[in-house]
This record gives sequence, structure tokens and C-alpha cells, in this order.
Amino acid sequence: MASLIESYEQQYSTLTADITSFIGKISNSHGGEKQGHIRHVEKFFDEATELLEQMELEVKEQPSRERQKYQTRVVSYKSELSKLQTDMKRAKLGLDSCRDELLGDDTHDSEDQRTRLLDNSERLERSSRKLEHGQRIALETEAIGAQIMDDLNSQRHSIQRSRNRLEEMNTTLGKSSRVLSGMMKRIIQNRILLLGIGVFILVVVGVAIYFMVKKHS
Repeated sequence: MASLIESYEQQYSTLTADITSFIGKISNSHGGEKQGHIRHVEKFFDEATELLEQMELEVKEQPSRERQKYQTRVVSYKSELSKLQTDMKRAKLGLDSCRDELLGDDTHDSEDQRTRLLDNSERLERSSRKLEHGQRIALETEAIGAQIMDDLNSQRHSIQRSRNRLEEMNTTLGKSSRVLSGMMKRIIQNRILLLGIGVFILVVVGVAIYFMVKKHS
């Protein structure tokens, strides 16, 4: 468990170093480049927050004598991450915050207003990302639905073709049944005819024998 926490700590240290580096880049960049650095930092913050959550879960599994030590570390890491988030907000203000420092104390209210505006802007950005994510999911769902409809349509055509073949087979079987029935009727008729001929021959032979016997007697 302890080795896993130490691994988390090393990853956290790397992430905070990357965050600090990119915060410096945010302060010294503008436009699209600045927005790219901001997106990188936000990604690092998400990874660091998730890492601290995993670390907290592992700390709960530690023996009681070790738990307090790691809990103190996690609290320290959270405080550090919160300070870095504040630094990033200041970096986003860029030259405006520096100008406020030069203008003096009267600019503090203005800075607070810009900070609130920045917070609102961040919330709007998060909402926008959520909307974009929802839109992607909706488009993917639509694509999956269209694929399912195509598959169902294809299956419907296959079922229809199978049904047509069955109907053709039923028609063919019906014709074959009628042909067999006609053949059976003719066979029965022929047998009756042969039986009648056989009976007639027996009668003729019997009559002939009768007259021959009578003649000799």
C-alpha cells in the first residue's frame, strides 16, 4: 500500500511541476497559444485532483499508525493544488493584473470584479465543454441509431426474401401435391380396370371350362 502511495506522490509531484511550468507560459503568451496552455493546465489539474482522490482511498487502507502521516500529506497536497489554481487565475488575468498593481489600492475592487468575471468565464467554458461532449454523444448515438436502422432494414429485406422463397416452395409443393394426387387417381383407376379385366377373363375361362366339361359328359 505504502509503495503505491509513494508512486502517487511521485506522479503528483510531476503534475504540479508541469502545472507550474505552464502557468508561467500562460503569463507570457497571448491569443490561441495562451488558450492552448490553459487547456493543458486544466487537464493537469483534473489529473492531479483524480490522483489525490485515489491517494485518499489508499490512505484509508493504511494501518492507523501510518494513516495520520499520509492524511497530513494529502491535506498539504490539496492546499498546494488550491494555491496553484489561484496562480493560474492570476496568470489568466495577464497584463491587466500587473497594471492593477501599478495603479494602486483603488484597483483591488476592479481586480475582484475581473476575478469574478473570470470565474464566470470558466464556468461558461466548462458548460460549453459539457455541451460539446453532450453533442458528441448525441451525434454518436444518432450514428449508432442510423446503423441499427440500416441493419434492421437489411434484416427486414432478408426476412422478406425468405418469406417469398417459402411462398414459392409452398406453391411448388401444392403443384407437386396435385400432380401426385392425379397420379394416384390414375393408378387406382388402372388397378380397378385391371381387376375388372381379370375378373372378366376368369368368368370367360370358367364358362368355357363349364361347357367343355358338359360336352364331354
